Amino acid sequence: LRRSCSNQQRLLTRSFAEIVPVVSGLDSRPSPPPPLKGTIDPPPARAIAGPDGSQPASDAEPKVVASVRLGNRIPTQVDHGLYAFFRKTEPAAGQTLKGEAQYETLGGSIEMARTRSGRSWKASELRLKSFEDLHTLWYILLRERNLLATQEEEVRRLGAMKLVQTFNNQVRMCRKSMARIKYVMNERRLAYEGAVKLADEEKTAHITNLVLEKQLAEHQKEREQLFQRQKRARIRAARDAKRKAAQA
Repeated sequence: LRRSCSNQQRLLTRSFAEIVPVVSGLDSRPSPPPPLKGTIDPPPARAIAGPDGSQPASDAEPKVVASVRLGNRIPTQVDHGLYAFFRKTEPAAGQTLKGEAQYETLGGSIEMARTRSGRSWKASELRLKSFEDLHTLWYILLRERNLLATQEEEVRRLGAMKLVQTFNNQVRMCRKSMARIKYVMNERRLAYEGAVKLADEEKTAHITNLVLEKQLAEHQKEREQLFQRQKRARIRAARDAKRKAAQA
């Protein structure tokens, strides 16, 4: 860490990927790494410059804050996907952040992290969300956990263990929110399975009623046909008896 970092708003800062030259050889010893020439955080107010490196004409004009150039750097794209693992820095009034000055590795102080951190989502709030909102919120929380894991690893590397408890609380709230999302999704799954089962039962009952009605209609039809045949048989028998009586 640079001693000049103590004058800035953030508690701890560091640069992104750097190349540290090491002297190799059998009899030679590795030389200590050279001191850092800059940080990823915005430089002091005196070092604020425009995009072309010139000083602003007046304080009323917008100020552009760019990260300090380091000697040995690995060139990276401005829109590299790994920048998503770092939290964006909120620029001050009238400032525009450029490059790596837009991101921070450790965040602010413990009090700042506590005041800016919210609470976990409640199950009653998540029940009002759609499936698409829950899907989006799940990946937002997953990205937040990855971001906190990156910051926690940097804190562990620097030995600043006072911030670990703050990270643990934030990770705990993310995990609680994700667990409640799973709980709400399980509720909807059980409700869906219950609705499907109820629909199947109603469908089966409806089909059974249709079959019974058809069987009853067929039974009534066969019974009427049987009564008609019996009636015709009785009439035929009465005619035959009259004919035989007339012949006698």
